[in-house]
Amino acid sequence: MDNRSGGQGLGSEWGLSLLVAAGGQKWLWDTGKSGLFLDNAKRLGLDLSHIDGLALSHGHYDHVGGLVALVDAGFSGPIAAHPALTRQRFSIKASEHKEIGMEAGLRALLPGRLQPVSNNRSLAPGLRFVTDIPRRPGRFTATANFYLDQEASKPDSVPDDAFLLMDTPRGAVVVLGCCHSGLANSLLQAAELAKAKKLHAVVGGMHLYSAGQDAQEEAAEVLETLECEIIFPGHCTGDASISFLEQRIPGRVRPLHTGLCFAFS
Repeated sequence: MDNRSGGQGLGSEWGLSLLVAAGGQKWLWDTGKSGLFLDNAKRLGLDLSHIDGLALSHGHYDHVGGLVALVDAGFSGPIAAHPALTRQRFSIKASEHKEIGMEAGLRALLPGRLQPVSNNRSLAPGLRFVTDIPRRPGRFTATANFYLDQEASKPDSVPDDAFLLMDTPRGAVVVLGCCHSGLANSLLQAAELAKAKKLHAVVGGMHLYSAGQDAQEEAAEVLETLECEIIFPGHCTGDASISFLEQRIPGRVRPLHTGLCFAFS
């Protein structure tokens, strides 16, 4: 699932969901905003009822909303996520006031399934779940206007923001969710954990759709510094920021869309 459709009858919505195969296992990364990702999976010939597990990048509705549909489809495996996943959350702006966290019905599905992860944990050989991402001073974070209460008195730093780190024959690959920690913070942490000076690929949402030019420049700079060979920006990256990256780092940017498949082998 991605904001962009790849055609061939595949649906799209403001959300993200990827199936990741590594170390002989298959893990689902997020569930989009609704059960539409299951329709796409069926069209692609994928059965998600028997996957090894579900990993959730954070507790916002556009990444966890399809959980009920996944369980109804027969999934009964473990769910890896940060303990803060279930917090009530709000986006509060002058023109907008809405709840953006997990609905009560979704939280009710977690007991007995949720495997809390702090810092990082191996999900499968060559696949690591990374959360509690350090926020380096001066680096951009996508946390503006997020709160834990309706009165906007408790800012939400989205501590459950997470990414997947894959060890592949081509090098380290980072699979992002919404990147609320900021792209620079996330990729620098990934490189540190992988003990690598460069990354082979970065896939997923970079949360630059409402970011200013400084944040765009910082994103391009870290991608260049870590010599990322191929970049698949999607979901919350935003069309303007994707175009910026395409011009700033020519030849290495391929926008994400539903139905896109890639192998790092």
